[in-house]
Amino acid sequence: MAKITRPEHGGALIPATKKYQIKKSDWLDLSTGINPHGWPVPEIPPAVYNRLPETDDGLIECAQNYYQNPDLIAIAGSQEAIQLIPKTLSELNLIPTRPRVGLVTPAYAEHEFSWQLARAEIMHLSPDNIESHLAELNVLVLINPNNPSGHLYSPESLQLWQQQLNRHKGFMIIDEAFMDCTPQYSLLPHTDFNQADNLIILRSVGKFFGLAGIRAGFMAAQPKVLESFQFFQGPWSVSHPARYVLKQALKDTQWIEQNRQWLLQQSDRLENILVDFIQNFDQQAKVNGSPLFKTVFTDKAQNLFEHLAHQGILTRLLDNLSGVRFGLPGDSQQFERLGQAINYSSCDLTRPFIKGC
Repeated sequence: MAKITRPEHGGALIPATKKYQIKKSDWLDLSTGINPHGWPVPEIPPAVYNRLPETDDGLIECAQNYYQNPDLIAIAGSQEAIQLIPKTLSELNLIPTRPRVGLVTPAYAEHEFSWQLARAEIMHLSPDNIESHLAELNVLVLINPNNPSGHLYSPESLQLWQQQLNRHKGFMIIDEAFMDCTPQYSLLPHTDFNQADNLIILRSVGKFFGLAGIRAGFMAAQPKVLESFQFFQGPWSVSHPARYVLKQALKDTQWIEQNRQWLLQQSDRLENILVDFIQNFDQQAKVNGSPLFKTVFTDKAQNLFEHLAHQGILTRLLDNLSGVRFGLPGDSQQFERLGQAINYSSCDLTRPFIKGC
């Protein structure tokens, strides 16, 4: 098997401090799509740390209510599911030994990495040609909305593709990590997994709820798949403190609605800054994204990333160098700092970055 390289991710602030010789406290980290104003975690009772987590603690009921679907299990973030799904489907003989897996690119790279480790044949797709390739696929993996493009697939299209895949026993996996601001696009409220038994849906609490550090999320699928997944998952996958926090966060309907509106407003503000910027920087560039991030797609992406990094603003340079992804600034001061840095006109971003320009 050819050498497979583990993907890099945003949020790597400590390496940036060493590379650019800027101390940690001076950075504005926009390299992730994590809500800068996450759910306000209360003090956690010491007893929560003292006891092992129990699965019948009411967390699943809270998740069933929030996601409007009964067929859920708790997982240690979407990442655990992404790593274990290939093994789970293989052990159940639901996919061939070397499955053909369709992935829309660019996308969160851990999906492709995990399927590469499973010796899958990877087919790179675009949103426009998915349907024409469904008959060739054993597995279709979609991120909805896509990270980093923000492309949204309608529930109607997804249901149609799921049914078409089911005709030849193909599987569909949908990663809804960034879905919370656009719940009307989620398939969860519309899915009976006893009927759609070739479908898996992942949800994260790291992005919208801003709780990435607790490493928790949820997976929905038919009972046989969930049972097999839990066998490989092992006991106590989601910690007791994480379960304690999640039970409260998922029930906080007032915060959820207020936060959803705030994120939409801040997202518009970020997009306006970036759209204004590319008019002078690169008129061929495009700005796309979701309420939690915006991506500038440009062939000058590396220059833009370096330009900002030397000013202490960390963004996410896409692996194929096709764009730079921006997370949301947390307040007006951070928006102002970004606006000043990105429009610093004395630097020519059409050429490689020169320190001091």
